[in-house]
Amino acid sequence: MTRLAILSDIHANLPALEAVIEDLSQFKVDYVIVAGDVINLGPFTQQAVQRVVENNWAVIRGNGELFLLDYGTSRAPEEWNDPVAFPIPPWLNRQLDNNWKNTIAAWADTLTLRFADTPSIRIIHGTPQSHWDSLYPTLTDEKIAEFLAGVEENTVIAGHTHLPMDR
Repeated sequence: MTRLAILSDIHANLPALEAVIEDLSQFKVDYVIVAGDVINLGPFTQQAVQRVVENNWAVIRGNGELFLLDYGTSRAPEEWNDPVAFPIPPWLNRQLDNNWKNTIAAWADTLTLRFADTPSIRIIHGTPQSHWDSLYPTLTDEKIAEFLAGVEENTVIAGHTHLPMDR
């Protein structure tokens, strides 16, 4: 059976990423998937992106990547222009050159895995509709069903909350 490692919310924490990479070496993982937020907040933005890219992992964008890519464009909400309330978008844009920004711009927003020996799996960052919303363990079954309406896959893996959940 195909063995996956799913990472999420690295937040430019290179020492933690390196520890995970070292830990992964003891497992026979076929593929590593990153469910968003390679960047944002941490001090090693470029190095974290570089490490993920050089490992040739499949990556989707999280809200951190949207801060980077949408800031200063018509896609950005007006409130992002407030440097006190939103200091991260301009800071992120100073961390990466256009080559790295273009690499991140080519990452998908969601990913569907269709290995022959597994059911199909949807990888998202927040919810299928939004990188900013979250699937929390405290949500009712009805609210989760609402968030997952229209999703064909029986297995959905989401990042963003930093909380484990199995429902």
